Amino acid sequence: MKKIISASAVLLIILSSIFIGGCNNTSEPAKSKVKKVTSSKTKTISAPGKYSSKDLSGYLNGFLKGKNKVYGAWTIKESKLLKYIFRNDGYAQLALGTEADFTKLAVDSDKKTLEVQFIRGMNGKYSYKLSKDNNTLYLSSGKDKFTLVREKDYTLLPKAPKNPKIDKSILGWWKSESSHIIFLGSDGVMYTNDITMETCYTYNISKGKIKAVYDYAGKTDIDYSYNLKNGSLIVDGEEYRRFNP
Repeated sequence: MKKIISASAVLLIILSSIFIGGCNNTSEPAKSKVKKVTSSKTKTISAPGKYSSKDLSGYLNGFLKGKNKVYGAWTIKESKLLKYIFRNDGYAQLALGTEADFTKLAVDSDKKTLEVQFIRGMNGKYSYKLSKDNNTLYLSSGKDKFTLVREKDYTLLPKAPKNPKIDKSILGWWKSESSHIIFLGSDGVMYTNDITMETCYTYNISKGKIKAVYDYAGKTDIDYSYNLKNGSLIVDGEEYRRFNP
């Protein structure tokens, strides 16, 4: 699924303004691409049932929980707009608005180390320490030091629109053979995951199109063409089948 603007370019500009002159990390951004974020196993289901953003919220919040309290959403004082997400499935994210990019994450609970590959600034292996209340995270690697504060009420989801125009036949979870995911909620909230990033939107159905709006350094409109064919959802030419996440 294609976006109108380059999200990575916007994020790079924001990160450059935060970290230039602010830290001594000179390591190059990681060149390895994330190959897979979601499980390749899918289970076909026959009926959409009743879906809403609450179902989506439960799914996303599941990645933020774990015995190790490093997992969760964090901010740094240099920018409250950016959220640093450390997930329990081996991935980290930089989130801005309703969109979050994926990168690799390795947490060693015994050695108290965290390795992450963000595109600028926080990139490498760090020793970590949590405050007694687990709400402040201290990262250090040589001269590089970061202090992160937990975002207790973090959510990627936008506020559901009033009286959205929906198509009941396409509500629910869908996945393509490329492991791309789409969720269409009954309350006008939509979610996509194309392996490199995940995005939440508000949406309405109009003239055979999904008219969506997402927020990434400003709100952006984007339209997706769709149709149903033999139980599959075709979005912009890509075929999706129903599944249970």
